[in-house]
Amino acid sequence: MTELGRAICSVDEGTPAIEVVAVGGAEGVQVGLTHGESHCTLRLRDASGEPLPSIADSYARHKDYVAHLAQSENDAFGVTVQTRLIDAGEPATIVECVVEMQTRMLDSRPALWLDAVDAELVDRRQQGMLLRVGGLHLGVLLTARDRNSCRFESAQVGAVRLRLFGGFLEKGVIQKCRLWLVAWGAEEPTANQWAEAVEQLANAPLPLTT
Repeated sequence: MTELGRAICSVDEGTPAIEVVAVGGAEGVQVGLTHGESHCTLRLRDASGEPLPSIADSYARHKDYVAHLAQSENDAFGVTVQTRLIDAGEPATIVECVVEMQTRMLDSRPALWLDAVDAELVDRRQQGMLLRVGGLHLGVLLTARDRNSCRFESAQVGAVRLRLFGGFLEKGVIQKCRLWLVAWGAEEPTANQWAEAVEQLANAPLPLTT
């Protein structure tokens, strides 16, 4: 952890596999992945266009980095983002992200956008979508449970967006979504490689969350 809301996870002679900037506000939350010599960044922000809450606390817990963006009087909700490096190497670098949202408002339908800017949509599949971005192929994978609270919104080329949540959120209730970011190289993953990542996610235990 370099400072509040900023952390790097490095492997293989110091190459940063994950870079997290979760200071909130207008910057939102950014998660960067490096696989080989290629890099891409995904951004999490409020779907309404408002700034996210500012960072209140961040810490490392075992293999997880947890950043808490607390709801203030001027915010519609609070967000906690938890990241973990699942694997780094061949054939892919895999990062797990758990996003939690909570509100003190009585009547709201808050939503988040996870954006991959300057990305090309290669394929949309039942378990997620495959993108080409930053010189690599990136899979955004969701379990069946998490797909119920998410919706992919994208053009063929340009901003590729995953909408998280958006339904009615009861005051005091925490809603969660877990997704895997799977970065392959310049070559499109084979059907077997995609299936192996999907199976690995399906069999992965649910993480301990805040």
